[in-house]
Amino acid sequence: MEEPIKHFYSLLGFDRKRISKCVIGEKYVAVMNSNGNTGVCATLGTPMNDNLLRGGEAQPDDPVHRIILNAYFNSICNYERDYSDISDIFDSIDFKTRRRVVMVGYFESLYRKFHDNNIPLEVFDIHKESRILSDLSTMERSVAEAETVILSGTTIFNNTFNDITGFTSAGCDIFLLGPSNILSEEMFRYPGIKVVFGSVFDQNDHRVLDIINAGHGTRKFLPFLKKVYIVSNEFRHEIQ
Repeated sequence: MEEPIKHFYSLLGFDRKRISKCVIGEKYVAVMNSNGNTGVCATLGTPMNDNLLRGGEAQPDDPVHRIILNAYFNSICNYERDYSDISDIFDSIDFKTRRRVVMVGYFESLYRKFHDNNIPLEVFDIHKESRILSDLSTMERSVAEAETVILSGTTIFNNTFNDITGFTSAGCDIFLLGPSNILSEEMFRYPGIKVVFGSVFDQNDHRVLDIINAGHGTRKFLPFLKKVYIVSNEFRHEIQ
C-alpha cells in the first residue's frame, strides 16, 4: 500500500499558489494557506531548506520535501470539517481495559498520565533518550504483540509509518497522535488505524508561525491549538 505522503500527493498535488506563508523553524515547519489555515509538521532534526518553495516539482522521497508537504496537506485536510468533539486522547479512550499498550514516539505528558494511573505502557523513540524508553531492538516484537499502539504522526513524514504499522497484528487498534497528523478519512484506508488525533489553529493566527519561526516547539504553541480527532466508523462506539 502506498505510504501516506505519496498517497496525499497523488490526491492533492502541491500548488505554491495555495500557500500564503511558510516558515521553517528549528523544530517545526508551518504552512499557512491562502484560506488562512495553518498546518504544521515537526522536523526532528532534519536539516531543512526552502528549495521546494522556490520552484521545481515536489519530490515525495526527499525528507525536506516530505516535511513541507506534510504541513501543506495539514493546512488543507485538517480544516475540511467541523469538529464536534475537542479532547485529549487519554480522556477519549479507556486505556485501563486494554491489554499491552505500546507507544511509538515519546509523548511525555501522555506517558505521565499512564504512569499516574498505574497503566502499564511500553515506550519507544528513535530520536530521544530517557530512562523510561524500552530497548529499540525489542520494538518490532512489542508492536507485534500489542493490542493497542499509540503512534506518533511523525512516522508519516519520516517514512517509517508503513513499516511500523506492518508489524502490528490484525486485531491491533492504532491511534495516531500529534500535531503533525493529517486529519483525513483517507488515513482509515490503512489497516488498524482507528482514531487520528491532531490539531487545528484559529484562522490567520500568525502567532503560531512567529513561535515556530523563532525555533520553538509544541509546548510554546500549545496554547494556540485545539486538540481534535477523527474516528473510523467501526470504532466510533469506543470513543468516550
